[in-house]
Amino acid sequence: MRIYLSTYYERLLQRLSHYIAAPRLRFNLFLLMLILISSLLTGCTQRVWNEPIADKTTTRYDFDNNLPQNSDDVFVVLAFSGGGTRAAALSYGVLEKLRDTPVTINGVERRLLDEVDVISSVSGGSYTAAYYGLFGDDIFKRFAPEFLYEDWQSRLIKLALRPKSLIAMSSSEYNRGDLVADNLDSGLFQQKTFADMGRGKLPYVILNASDLNNAMTFSFTQQQFDFLCSDLSSYPVANAVMASSSVPGIFAPIALRNFSDCAQREQPWVDKALNQDDHLPRSYAIARALDRYSQPDRMPVLRLVDGGVTDNLGVRGSMMSPVTQYGDVPNMAGAFSPDKLRQVKQVLIVIANAQTYSEHEWSIESKDPSFLDTISAASEVALGTLNNETVSSAKKEFLQWGEHVNAQRDSDSPQVEVHFSVLTFDQVKDKNERAKFDAMPTTFHLQPEQVDDLRSLGSSLLDQSEEFQNFRNALQ
Repeated sequence: MRIYLSTYYERLLQRLSHYIAAPRLRFNLFLLMLILISSLLTGCTQRVWNEPIADKTTTRYDFDNNLPQNSDDVFVVLAFSGGGTRAAALSYGVLEKLRDTPVTINGVERRLLDEVDVISSVSGGSYTAAYYGLFGDDIFKRFAPEFLYEDWQSRLIKLALRPKSLIAMSSSEYNRGDLVADNLDSGLFQQKTFADMGRGKLPYVILNASDLNNAMTFSFTQQQFDFLCSDLSSYPVANAVMASSSVPGIFAPIALRNFSDCAQREQPWVDKALNQDDHLPRSYAIARALDRYSQPDRMPVLRLVDGGVTDNLGVRGSMMSPVTQYGDVPNMAGAFSPDKLRQVKQVLIVIANAQTYSEHEWSIESKDPSFLDTISAASEVALGTLNNETVSSAKKEFLQWGEHVNAQRDSDSPQVEVHFSVLTFDQVKDKNERAKFDAMPTTFHLQPEQVDDLRSLGSSLLDQSEEFQNFRNALQ
């Protein structure tokens, strides 16, 4: 439609120019036609908004409806960090390793990949997580050539510089983030919504962004959308991936509407957390932020950016969040029904952390860093500190959960074992090899050999992980 209209008016302008001799008149005619084309193109390009929540019969995108149908004895969680294509390739290598790892559970041999229950992701890792959650094993055929080996950096730049894109982004209701989300929706993610995500045998995928309005992690789960009185199942997965990877300054935020009151917004644990005397627990801080959503007249629109701003590993802000767990983190009520909670024996958490510790040229040459160098270095410091604290806190919470479950079981019942495996470039033993990975940039374009090295690294790091091997041995 847009192409035909613009072509028609361009041809009309050329024909009229033959009859108008005065250059000034031709110029004015050109401006008039440009404005007309611009208005037509802008009118055809609209932001994709989230929809208001439907009735209670709507299938909710939550643990109850989306956990895969696999063994109740085993619970496996994967967390994919941010880091552009570097993170996407490392997490892809982890999936390949789990696909190629056979395990025997209750006498039946199967792939360990089929036992993955939850994948939580941020930024670059969200591309891998979302693709697997939508297409399953097709990821091993199409994802590498369509994304990992593709120069998405140049592709996005060319997309943004197209005349149609520039005209579309001139609208106050359409920005760079919307443009990329539309491109991802029509291409890589094939116009899929959360209603298509993780059905049957595939894991429950939690994509994480950061809410600038509330300075908190925003996880794309129905529990989080309940506080907006909005329905997640109809929302495009591509928009969620874009929100998760919308680096501030490079991409514009993804916007969500906050609708008027609904019954789903009323959560007893929020009032309980707000009324407690101790204001230090995380449940209080999150409840305080969520309570602001209940005033849609003061916060009608949310602005979401890269999940790494609040949690670059995707563990504390989603899987163990009071939002997902209805305020009761130790019980992990959201992830387990009472029956499953009594049956689970082995729990594996794998965090694929693609964080780098690169050297700075200004530091090597003993120069003053520029303004941008200073901002970049300061961000890396904050991110590194946040990652370390996040891993430590997440491990503590998962282990405490295991102790909590075991304390409620009879002495004759089998005890839950929690295995917490963190994969980082620091675990590469060869110093030169480690420096090679640390030098890989945070972009959406890597050389093919870099992608291959990262895929292999995901496998080798799991092989040398003591926690991962203990988990495999325990299954035997």
